[in-house]
Amino acid sequence: MKKHFKKLCVLISAVFSLTVFAVLPSSKASALSFDLGFDVFSDIVYLKSLDTGDVIYTKNPDKRLAPASLTKIMTCAIVLEHFKDDIGALSTTYVSGPSSVYDELYLTGCSTADIRINEKVSYKDLLYALMLRSACEAANILAYNIGGGSIQNFLDEMNAKAAELGCTDTHFSNAHGLFPDNHYTTANDMAKITEYAMSLPMFNEISCAATYTMEATSYHPEPREIAHTNFMLSPSLGGEYYYPYVKGIKTGTTEEAGRCLVSTASKDGYNYLLITLGAPQKNDNGENVFYNFIDHKNIYEWAFNNLEYRNLINPTEEIGEVKLRYGKEAGYVIVRPASDYSQIWLSSIDTGEIDRDIELYEDVVAPVKKGQVLGTITLSLDGQYITTIDLVAAKDVNRSEFSAKMDIAGAFYKSSQFKTALKLSLGLFVIYTLAFIIYKTVRQANRRSPGKYTRKK
Repeated sequence: MKKHFKKLCVLISAVFSLTVFAVLPSSKASALSFDLGFDVFSDIVYLKSLDTGDVIYTKNPDKRLAPASLTKIMTCAIVLEHFKDDIGALSTTYVSGPSSVYDELYLTGCSTADIRINEKVSYKDLLYALMLRSACEAANILAYNIGGGSIQNFLDEMNAKAAELGCTDTHFSNAHGLFPDNHYTTANDMAKITEYAMSLPMFNEISCAATYTMEATSYHPEPREIAHTNFMLSPSLGGEYYYPYVKGIKTGTTEEAGRCLVSTASKDGYNYLLITLGAPQKNDNGENVFYNFIDHKNIYEWAFNNLEYRNLINPTEEIGEVKLRYGKEAGYVIVRPASDYSQIWLSSIDTGEIDRDIELYEDVVAPVKKGQVLGTITLSLDGQYITTIDLVAAKDVNRSEFSAKMDIAGAFYKSSQFKTALKLSLGLFVIYTLAFIIYKTVRQANRRSPGKYTRKK
């Protein structure tokens, strides 16, 4: 019974260890935000590497602001989520919107794709109209139909999905972003929403198209071509704003939100996501200027010209030595990083400037197995936390049983128990010796003295 119980304990311990190591990674990373070295017009900025997940630069990333038509990224995502198991049905399913979905849009001057009341349009065309033309009626038609005849049901799905994605500073009160009342998000949250949307089938294809041809309908007998409102995609429409490396995703502009933009860009194997909100709409002369496009072009150029992928920690590097008790081969073991660590890095900053805080375990007892965690190394730059990585033993070190026994014996001689026993023993020895001396002395004295009752002759 005891034998089986021990085996069960070993098994439970092994399972627990595997679970812990599966859940807890050997390194923890945080964002290291680099300085662009120039001013940006947007009030809110968030630049992230899509290759490594590193957040490169932020400006007011947690500031709440009305997202304008960036809202439509979530609207598109909710629709695609409903069709993800049958994405082809987007092209074969036709829906329309009653007059009620248009009521709030009248006289607002909102962007549209001229989709009429009760006009039958495929979900696919509605999504392209939503993302390229930023059509507000398309947003409401989609919300009405996906919500089962209730836009509010669709809004509930949008907010539930935001919460599920970990968006703690986001609330949607409409599907198009036209109205700012109780309608807000942050750059951090918008990044989560966008990356989720990018994981869904068809989203990248739709949101990154420069142009698209909508089908003919009973209201529009000829096919119609629509163009993306992100002029950076088009050399003919963009002019000075054109940037060949940029893709999609969504523009947005209202008085409350300013000029907003979510885009991605790819060049020489590097891929970035950039989110900006709150750029001015006009210059000092009152002229319309697309400062959101200017910011995106400038920031992407800075990233492509100044950032590179750097290895900050090499797993073969010997970081230090940990002292061992009872080590058979040696009284120490060399430790190395448990893994390598690389991230996007500013080429003008020497990695030698990185601060290393090394913490090694103390009072480590052999045996030690190769890969056993014996400390940590934390990297930082100018007080900004970069990452923490485990330090592990570079090799096995066996236990010296002789050293262990000698150490135990030595420890006993130094212990208070041994000192007490020694004092007691010495005391008893002294007492015994004194008693023995007294006994001998008395006995010899008795032999030399004449007896008290000696018989007279």
